[in-house]
Amino acid sequence: MMEAKRYYDIREDLESYPDAWCYLVWSKRGPGKTYSTLRYMVEENHCFVFLKRTKKDIDLLCASGKRTDIEFDVSPFKPLNRDFGWDIKPVKVHEGIAGFYHCNMDGEPYGSPIGYCTALSAASDIKGFDMSEADFLIFDEFIPKKHERISRGEGDALLDIYMTLRRDRILRGREDLKLVCLANAVSVNNPTFAILDVTDVAVDMDITRTETVYQDDRRVFLHLIDPEKYAHEEQKSGIEIAMAGTEWAEMAFSGHFAYDDFTSVKRQRLKGFHPICSYEYKKKTVYIYEKDGKYAASKSPAKVKDHFNLARENEQKRFWYEYVADLRDECINDCMTFENFTMYDTIMNYKKIFEVA
Repeated sequence: MMEAKRYYDIREDLESYPDAWCYLVWSKRGPGKTYSTLRYMVEENHCFVFLKRTKKDIDLLCASGKRTDIEFDVSPFKPLNRDFGWDIKPVKVHEGIAGFYHCNMDGEPYGSPIGYCTALSAASDIKGFDMSEADFLIFDEFIPKKHERISRGEGDALLDIYMTLRRDRILRGREDLKLVCLANAVSVNNPTFAILDVTDVAVDMDITRTETVYQDDRRVFLHLIDPEKYAHEEQKSGIEIAMAGTEWAEMAFSGHFAYDDFTSVKRQRLKGFHPICSYEYKKKTVYIYEKDGKYAASKSPAKVKDHFNLARENEQKRFWYEYVADLRDECINDCMTFENFTMYDTIMNYKKIFEVA
């Protein structure tokens, strides 16, 4: 048996899939995703933009460098500074925007920034700043924690920032901007997966424990870091023993999307089922079938009397009143299956997605 590596190294993904523009990496806690990524940026001399969720996150990071007479450092560079003798600190330059600088022995920044730090909530602010020298946009903790409140437009804000940074770099003969998204496996139902249309791919990876998927036609790379690959024969900590068997432990120590329910996500043989309606959402058509009080959502096409285009507000409401409310009840009673998670989420969280009374 090959000895487990100690930490994840993003260099392997970047070198194995050099044509990708987007890298989505998630795992259990602790394999070193952020550490590895920032180390690569410095060692390979790549300018980068480090993206957090809110302006308060940026303020907290920058508070690390305000005092040199006390030990207070929550910068992502803290462990790297310790291990490599660097002294890289974030310095706030505008509301929601900071630069990462090398600092001298007195803790004072010098030279040009090696990278930048900004927030999703500062998407409109960064348009006045030229950070086009950045080769990478790194979205840290792209999957929000359970207790975090997030904006419904977070996915759009991410791509808005990406396009702002990308600008005309290809026309100027430069390589495309790389987007690297890093997170712990909290929930598959997150805005980044949704906007990139990879939610169902990530669910399949979780269920089958597939480590990597590269969508060659879209140049999108997904990596579910295998927890065993970075496992070590060490005594379990107290929290691992105490929390064993819980959803939190599955997320923290196994890298599963433990907070999501995939039990209704399965392929149903449609023999004997008859179609009752269909709906179009995000340019994909889903058909609802019924047989003896059992229901199934499928991509298998059929002629139906009722079809709903969910890009239209009135049809969103009509679909809710005529079908969705009842279908949710059938799902709750384990009488409905879905070919993929997006179909399940559309029905079960319909009111979170669409504005219906």
